[in-house]
Amino acid sequence: MLRSLPFPEGALGTLFGIYLSLGCATVGAQTTSKPFMGAKANQGTVTCSHEGGMFRLTLSDDFKVPETPAPHWQVVDSKGSAYLLNRLVIKGDKLNKSIVVPDYVPDVARVQIWCAFAETLLGATALECNHPMEAGAKRNMHESGMFMGPKANKGFVTHHVENGKSLLTLSDDFVVPETPAPHWQLVDSQGHTHLLNRLVIKGDKFNKTLEVPVYVHDVAKVQIWCAFAETLLGEASFGKPVM
Repeated sequence: MLRSLPFPEGALGTLFGIYLSLGCATVGAQTTSKPFMGAKANQGTVTCSHEGGMFRLTLSDDFKVPETPAPHWQVVDSKGSAYLLNRLVIKGDKLNKSIVVPDYVPDVARVQIWCAFAETLLGATALECNHPMEAGAKRNMHESGMFMGPKANKGFVTHHVENGKSLLTLSDDFVVPETPAPHWQLVDSQGHTHLLNRLVIKGDKFNKTLEVPVYVHDVAKVQIWCAFAETLLGEASFGKPVM
C-alpha cells in the first residue's frame, strides 16, 4: 500500500531533522542505522541489504514492538514521500522482522514505525539505502501482500523475471489448503481470471513456482482456487500489477 506524505512542519519537522542527522554505519553491502528514536519505538536498529536487486530491511534483535494497535513499517524516500508497508505483527503474534521494500520505492532515507490505527508516528531512524546496483542488475522482484481467505491465509507470493520467463513463487510459510484440487489462479488488471496449474500434482509434489503464460497480460492478484468446489480459498494482491 502506497501512502505519500509531506515532511511535517514545526516541532516534528525539527525532530525529523535530528533523525536525519543521526547517520548510519556501512559494512560491505549492508547499512545499519542508529537506534530508533520516538515516543514508543526507541530501541534497536534496522539494517538495509540487497537481495536480487531489491532492498531488504531487517530489525535488530533488540528492537521492541510498540504496545500500540496496528504498528506498521513505513519508509520515507529521499524526496520526502512516505510509504506505508507491512504490519509489524501479523496473525499468531508473528513479527515481520524483515521485509523487502517494494520496487516502486526509489530509495530509503528513513525508516519509521507508524501506528495505522491512530495515524501517529511511533519512532524513526535515518537509513540510507541507495547503494549502486551491480552492473546490469534490475529491480525486477516484486512481493505481494499476505494471502487472505478462509483456507489459504498464510504466506505470500514473489514475482521475478528469469531468462525471459515471468515466475511466481510461493513463500516458505505458505500452507497448501486441505481441500480437493487446489489450483493456481491469476487475476489481471482488467479483472480477467486465468485458472492454471494444480498446487499438488502426482506424488504429492508441490508446485511452489509457476511460470506465467505469455497470454496473461499482467498479474494483479494471485488466487488459490478449489477447482472441485469452484470456490476461492484465498488470494494475495500486488501493490501494482506485475508483468
